Amino acid sequence: MEICAGIVLYNPDLDKLDKNINAAINQVSKLIIVDNNSDNINQIKEKYNNAKIIWITNDENKGMSVALNQMIEYANDNNFEWLLTLDDDSVCGENMVALLLTALTHYGNIAVMSPRILDACGNSEAIQNDKKLNDFIEINMCITAGSLINVKAVIKTDGFDERLFIDHVDHDMCLRLRRNGYKIIKVNKAVIYQTFGNEYVSRRFLWKTYTQRGYSPIRVYYQTRNSLYMIRKYGKEFDSRPIYFYFYLIFAFIARFIYEPNRIKRFVAFVKGYFSGLFMKIN
Repeated sequence: MEICAGIVLYNPDLDKLDKNINAAINQVSKLIIVDNNSDNINQIKEKYNNAKIIWITNDENKGMSVALNQMIEYANDNNFEWLLTLDDDSVCGENMVALLLTALTHYGNIAVMSPRILDACGNSEAIQNDKKLNDFIEINMCITAGSLINVKAVIKTDGFDERLFIDHVDHDMCLRLRRNGYKIIKVNKAVIYQTFGNEYVSRRFLWKTYTQRGYSPIRVYYQTRNSLYMIRKYGKEFDSRPIYFYFYLIFAFIARFIYEPNRIKRFVAFVKGYFSGLFMKIN
């Protein structure tokens, strides 16, 4: 079975990217690197002169969704059945691809096989003893990093929604795939290490310590806008209490606003994102 992988770049940290490429390249037949106009792309190309690597370079930052569709198009044109999608700072665990493929012997009509996510910054998903984990779980949504995607299934569901740019691009695709009868399977024996946000901010309020991931104002904008887009588009499929979600988003932001730096810029980004999400046309 021919499998390719794809990484989306935008001004990546070269040390993290190096770990990413080295962990993935021997697990797949080809590695597609889509660059969204990184400042250091020439340095990256010079360093990774490998026959396995396919380069797609964009003259501007077109976002995650466009880059993912470019990967899907390449994979389909070159007869790859499965595409492993990676972020520039995600690192595949040992034999991750082979472990993901074991789901095929247990389920039919699979669109996505996803690994267990461990946070490389240290605040990880609860790490349980492997003996206590079910080998496979059918889930509603998963993130892009480490997902092994059925190329034909994505094409049948019209590809990734390019209006989302970043944030919830993966969740939107998962929900559309499920609406079309496909399964999303989490393979707990497969592991990927992923970095979430740029930093962690811990503050004590009353008797409890809260830890928040730090994001730039532009990410706050897209997180807010796209969250509202998703709840309007999918309702209970995206969140079990859709009406409360509008208020939850506000209260969640207030908590982050108290603790994170760049408060004014983040506040402006949140307000813009909130109203854009309320009136954004549903695709």
